Amino acid sequence: MQLEIDLLKKNINVLKKDPGIDQTVLKNREKAVIVDALKDRYSLPILLKLLNFLRSSYYYQKAVFRQKNKYDNICKKIVALFNKNMRCYGYRRKHGLLKREGITISEKIIRRIMQEEDLVIKTRKRKRYNSYQGEISPSVPNLIQRDFHANKPNEK
Repeated sequence: MQLEIDLLKKNINVLKKDPGIDQTVLKNREKAVIVDALKDRYSLPILLKLLNFLRSSYYYQKAVFRQKNKYDNICKKIVALFNKNMRCYGYRRKHGLLKREGITISEKIIRRIMQEEDLVIKTRKRKRYNSYQGEISPSVPNLIQRDFHANKPNEK
């Protein structure tokens, strides 16, 4: 019982998830974080069984955590380009600048790195076109007073 309570607390504290979430629907990365946080208090097989998490998947996730980001040097270069150009170059221009330097990389990767590093271009919102100029002249008074009443035809 205490183990389940600790699992729920780690869900809240480590993953910032709702307390009522089912642990079996968590992603493997999230499960690995929880297991790492609790493995000093509980044995690994018990935690893995309770989370419905395979031992091989746990060790795979640990290896992935230890891996160095392969785009780390490109990420630093993109941040430097972004700041050098007054924070106004988007992914297309950055792609062109990197290509000129001899670095060939996908535009999707540049967009992902920009999103991860929170490199957002500050732009003004465009004002939408509206041709309405207001009332040009005063409205014309209604001089003809007519009575528009429709009569019901006789039913036979």
